[in-house]
Amino acid sequence: MTDNQRFTVAVIDDDESFREAALWLAASRGYSTTGYADESTFLRGHPLDAVGCALMDLRLGERSGLDAFLQARDQGFDMPVIMISAYGDIATAVRAVHMGAFSWIEKPIRNEKLIKAIEAACAAHDDICRRYGRAANYVRNFSMLTQRELEIYWHLCKGLTAKEIASELAISHRTVETHRNQISAKLCIRSIRDFSSAAYHTRFFAPNAAASVSDT
Repeated sequence: MTDNQRFTVAVIDDDESFREAALWLAASRGYSTTGYADESTFLRGHPLDAVGCALMDLRLGERSGLDAFLQARDQGFDMPVIMISAYGDIATAVRAVHMGAFSWIEKPIRNEKLIKAIEAACAAHDDICRRYGRAANYVRNFSMLTQRELEIYWHLCKGLTAKEIASELAISHRTVETHRNQISAKLCIRSIRDFSSAAYHTRFFAPNAAASVSDT
């Protein structure tokens, strides 16, 4: 496995010839690749946690690539996006960069220029994921906790033992232990240090008061 295979390059372009050429070029340099003819397919099919970058044309049929880029951001896609512009779209491409796109390239594109842009975008996303990936994972997986698990989680964050939580919630010690194991699995907590990190990164979600729920 080459180092580049860790990264996924997505190409969103309704021009099949360009899309296939860009996918071939990225694949020839060892990148994993996925191609989409429109933004809807991309938004439905591309994993949110993929590390890499996206090449997005500024014109996707009758749809604006800039609007598609903003919609992707609203849906949680944080990978760097390289906007692909045709002649006459440069002003819009620059606007896209000002609104958060990683960079832009004008067609026709020389292979080496495109590869350098992909390398820079993937390196930038890799750096972000290395720095903030754990925090992002905690926040993303936090939404998987059930109401009962959340209630027990916040009591654990307060430093209560399983026995104290069982008494506080009027449930069995075994029930608390079972939920604690489920919480650890969902948040990938394997040590006290991991739990402290999770508690720190999810502290903003803490309720003012734990809700009372019936045990299931």
